[in-house]
Amino acid sequence: MRAEKATVTRKNLMVDEGKVKRLQHLVGAGTESEAVRIAIDRALAAEEAIKAFERLRKRGTWGKSIGV
Repeated sequence: MRAEKATVTRKNLMVDEGKVKRLQHLVGAGTESEAVRIAIDRALAAEEAIKAFERLRKRGTWGKSIGV
């Protein structure tokens, strides 16, 4: 994942309050905002991993043994 300087901006979002509270508890965040930031970071990391796997698959190197 790329190292980027965090820019925190206030946003007005419509979210399911129960899900945000559940997320906050699950990730151990002190605030709802922190929980949402953690979730965004994790979603971005997951998407980048998916893209990397797709590139490997397209190259034909996914799942091939490396001369063990």
